[in-house]
Order: sequence, then C-alpha cells, then structure tokens
Amino acid sequence: MNFKTLLTINAVLAVVSGIIFILIPGQILASYGIRLSLMGEVIYQFWGATLIGLGLLTWSVRPLEAPEFKKRIALYLSAINGLSCLLALRGQTAGANALGWSTVVVYMLMAAGFGYFYIKTAKGKVLCKTE
Repeated sequence: MNFKTLLTINAVLAVVSGIIFILIPGQILASYGIRLSLMGEVIYQFWGATLIGLGLLTWSVRPLEAPEFKKRIALYLSAINGLSCLLALRGQTAGANALGWSTVVVYMLMAAGFGYFYIKTAKGKVLCKTE
C-alpha cells in the first residue's frame, strides 16, 4: 500500500463515519451497547463534524508531493489515530460490547500505517510515493 492509498482510506472512513455520527449518533452507539442522553448525542454530532473536516483535509492533501510535508502528515495522522485507539480501548474496557473491538482495531491499523510511513520517511527513505 502506498501513502496516497492510506490517505484515501483515512479520508473515506472519516467522512462516512462523520456523516453517520451527525445523522444517527444514538442508533449507531446503541449497536455498541451504549445509550446516550440528548446532550451526549449532540457531542457525538460535533465529533462527526470534526471527522468530516479531518476527512476532507486528508482527502485534499493526497496529491501533495513534498517529502517533508508527507512526513509531518504521517506523524500527525499516526498521533490522531493512536490517541483514538487508546480512547476506543478505554471505551471497550468501560463496557462497550464486542463490536467496539472493531473500532479499536481500525484506529490501531491506521495509526500503525501512518507510523510506518513516518518512520520510513524520517530515516530518509522516500516510501511515501503517491503513484
């Protein structure tokens, strides 16, 4: 997999998840065994808006070629996904059902993918080809 493909996957997952969390936060979280108050739904809708913004930003940087820029993007997206993985893991240990493990795994894979590209570019190897 190349860097552009990973950015595309991240962008699509973020935008689709964001739309879902804006439109039906209560129903989606109920499938994880989580019940929300009205204010909890609003907070998840804000999170959905943030995911859409992050997805659109990620989509827009896909054609950029500068290695230093790619290295920074890989670092930041690895950090975002890594932190999200830890938060998802915390939610899992707090009582979400087995479906919650899918969220942990997706964030973990995205963090590892971006971390891989960051480490390779930080060592001076240009593995972040977008072709």
